[in-house]
Amino acid sequence: MVTESGPQSDPLRVLVVDDEESMRHFLSRALRRRGFLVEVVTDGEAALAALGGEAFDVMLTDVRMPGMDGMAALRVIHANFSRTRVAMLSSLAGAASKAEEAFRLGAVQVISKPFEPAVLEALFESEREHRRAEGGA
Repeated sequence: MVTESGPQSDPLRVLVVDDEESMRHFLSRALRRRGFLVEVVTDGEAALAALGGEAFDVMLTDVRMPGMDGMAALRVIHANFSRTRVAMLSSLAGAASKAEEAFRLGAVQVISKPFEPAVLEALFESEREHRRAEGGA
């Protein structure tokens, strides 16, 4: 990937978690086009399994999914996978209360669906800056 600062030698690893196939496809395609390494899963249980096997910089997860939802997964991730920063995707009514809970549980951002691609760009630019500040790429 070529960014404003030049080629990205160590792209961000992103885990996309959503039960809607169309959203998984949209996000994975958009992120891969921008040079990110992307894995997609369908629910919280699969996300935890993926996190147990690999390191991800960012996880994008839907709030509401069958089985283990995004909030339940966030609780486990925050306690056990502190390296992975989590952004929540929500189209729920009452999103403000969900956002408050998500931030309390450790989410770095809550993005309302539908969203503009520029919102994701801003999120990932922030994550690149975070990684540089932490001494990464």
